[in-house]
Amino acid sequence: MRNFAPGLKTGAAVWVALCAPASAATFDCVLYPSATLKLGSPVASVLDKVLVSRGDVVKKGQAVASLESLVEIAEVELQTAKAGDTTDVAIGAVKADLTKREYDRQTTLSKTQATPMQKYDQASAEYRLALQEGARAQLNRKVAQLELQRAQAGLEQRIIRSPIDGIVTQRALGPGEYVSQDASIMTVAAVDPLFVETYLPTRYYLQVKVGDQAVIRPSEPIGGERPARVTVVDRVFDAASGTFGVRLTLPNADQAVPGGFRCRVEFSTPELPEPAAVSLKDLEEDKPGRARLR
Repeated sequence: MRNFAPGLKTGAAVWVALCAPASAATFDCVLYPSATLKLGSPVASVLDKVLVSRGDVVKKGQAVASLESLVEIAEVELQTAKAGDTTDVAIGAVKADLTKREYDRQTTLSKTQATPMQKYDQASAEYRLALQEGARAQLNRKVAQLELQRAQAGLEQRIIRSPIDGIVTQRALGPGEYVSQDASIMTVAAVDPLFVETYLPTRYYLQVKVGDQAVIRPSEPIGGERPARVTVVDRVFDAASGTFGVRLTLPNADQAVPGGFRCRVEFSTPELPEPAAVSLKDLEEDKPGRARLR
């Protein structure tokens, strides 16, 4: 606190102290996970396995749990066999080749009128029919492959995978428990990056912008300094407190800084200028409303 002249009264001294901007660019903040997800299931069933526990680190796409899926596994095996069956396609190809030969022969004979037109028409019809049967065999195989993809998708729905890199913070259900479509199996939090949430007085609104750099100082025992960047500046103020929210993004690849941790944030934005000076006479009189900013 500054040293005041001996003649200053208490009220004036307090007013001057409140106007001092010694730490105007440093504020309290809290570190939060950038995402906190409650993992559920798209289908209702009985939980078969839970592959992770609280505190485990998981990667995006990693299987963390599975539902009972004996029926779905059997369906995949059945459709795999159907999709791999090429018998009808091979039969169609042989039949088309055979009927084409007969059709070509009857075509040659018909030019010299050495064969009745009835045989030519029959050979032509059998060849066209063989081509249609071959096309239908190809279509049936394509349908079987699509049925296999659908069966595999149904089986995949019964495998719960983490959509993010993160840490398991809670495991709500275990093997054998029923999982409804609105139930949560576990909670996964992303700690790289972290979000830094802070609130600034409204007088700083025009000084802090998206993209600005800042320094984050986590509380002890973490300590140290880490760089962060402003990613959100609220455009709606809190009228009651006269503040607005600011979010920064803090890289945390080593995951050394936990989420839900207190910190201090120092902006590279210059501090606001000190209030305009007031005369010593106004301060000494200590009358309400006399000491005004110019």
